[in-house]
Order: sequence, then structure tokens, then C-alpha cells
Amino acid sequence: MNPAPGLPSAAPGAPVIIDGAKGTELQRLGVSVTEPWWTTAALLEMQGQRQLAAIHGEYTAAGADLVTAITFRTNRRTLLRAGADERAAEVLVRRALALARGSAGPDADGRRPVLAASVIPVEDCYQPSLVPPEDELRREHAWITRQLATEGVQLVVAETMNSVREAAAVVECCVADGLAVWVSFVCGPDGTLLSGESVTEAARAVAARGASLVSVNCTTVEGTDEVLRRWSYDSPLPFGAYPNLEDRSGIADWTPVDRYVPVRFGPVEFADLMAERAERYGLSLVGGCCGSTPAHIAALRKRIPG
Repeated sequence: MNPAPGLPSAAPGAPVIIDGAKGTELQRLGVSVTEPWWTTAALLEMQGQRQLAAIHGEYTAAGADLVTAITFRTNRRTLLRAGADERAAEVLVRRALALARGSAGPDADGRRPVLAASVIPVEDCYQPSLVPPEDELRREHAWITRQLATEGVQLVVAETMNSVREAAAVVECCVADGLAVWVSFVCGPDGTLLSGESVTEAARAVAARGASLVSVNCTTVEGTDEVLRRWSYDSPLPFGAYPNLEDRSGIADWTPVDRYVPVRFGPVEFADLMAERAERYGLSLVGGCCGSTPAHIAALRKRIPG
């Protein structure tokens, strides 16, 4: 299924494969991913930029259809809090996009992935209680969507959204700037948003505002299954999934750790798992979130030819 005209497509009946995690890949390389800079720390120095470029290149070589720039922590709110000024924040957005573009060459079969920019909640992906008031949301998201539109981005993946209110604000800002937008929600084990809202109502809300695909990400495989089950009965949009693969046993829920966490599923097991769900639910987008590696995406590409 082609979720949006002119944007990523795969073989007839096959889902788009999104590239995997960047933050946990940086951690595997020894890069600190913690506040105040979070993953944006990789953009500050040449070594981090080279490491990030290599990660993008490995995902392209693995066969990803969609390469997502590491713009998810280049929002103005995060960077001003870290000590950057607005001009520096703009530079970091451009740098993140340039690294993704420059590293997304053709894979072994000559395919070139489509570039997308990632946008996440302006405060905390896992704390819906921190979602700012409406005027702040629109001001912050309008800033990043303007930067992305100016740089020629066509598609935004608004991911790890934990509330309908913020997801709706992102979609409206993207549409105002002429950007196609896919929305991905982070959910609990019961298949509802972390805010407690219904995934079906969330899909309807973003569809009404102009999103062209919905997904679930950074959620356990079990929670992901529950979301997909609900959407399979009633979703107004094509839908997909890229779950969290980390084995977080002994780690408090939704707590960031500044180290690489071992995964629950190796590449082949992951590929089998996601290929089965892609067929069962007719997914339009598939991949892995935290803990996934280029090896995971390469294994998935073998199971889902493009």
C-alpha cells in the first residue's frame, strides 16, 4: 500500500520499511545520550557526526525504504534549555538533515530511500502530564516545521506521541507548512496511549487534521499487538508498527538509561515476528524502535522484499 502519493512506496502489497534506532546505536558506540543535549550531542562534534553518518549509511545498505533524520531532539525548547540560542538550533536542524541526506545513497539493489524528519513531543515522550498548553505547543512545533519545510523536507514522522492533543498540534503545523505527516503513538501494555486515550480515537483525530498514516512505536511487542488488533477492526488510515526491542527487565518503566540495553529479539527472530504481523494486519509501515540495529533491518528486508 502506498500511504501517501509521491512518498515512500514498496513492492505491491508490501509495507514500507523504516530505518531503525539511532539513539541506541549511538549508545552502542559509546556516545552519551542524556540531558540536556540528548541525541543532539552527536551533532556537536565531528566524531559524533561521522558516527551518525555511518549509522544512516548502514541502515540504507540494510535496505530501509525510509531514512529518518535525527531531528527529534533538535526542537527549540530542548536546545534553548541546553544553552543553545535560536540561530544555533537552526544550524543543528540543518546539520541533522544534511547528514541523513548525505548518507542515504542507494543500497545494493540501487534503491534510494526517502528522507523524513522526526518530530517528537516538545517535553517528554513518556510523560503526558508534561504536555504544555496549546499556545506553547503550536509555537514550538510551528518553529520546527518551518525549519523542515525551508530545508525541502517533504515528510514528517511525528513519533512517540503520547497524547492526542500534542499529536493534533503537530499535524496541524505540518499541514500549514505543506508537509506530509505520519503519526506514531507510544502506548502502554493495554494498547492505549500513555495519556490513557483510545488509539482508535487518536487515529481518527489525526486523520481528520490531515495525517496520512498512523503507527505505534517505542512500545513493547505485547502492547504493539494490542494496538494493531484494535486498529485492524477500526482505523481510518493505513497503519504500521515499529516496536521497542530492548529487554528492560529491572529498569523502571519509561526511565531513560545512558547505556545500551540488550535486546529481547535478535535480527532473525525480529524479522520473523514483524513479517508475520505485517501479513496478518496488512501493515503499511514496519520496523524497529529502540534497540534495533542495521542487522535487524537487513533481516527484515530479506523477509519483506522491496
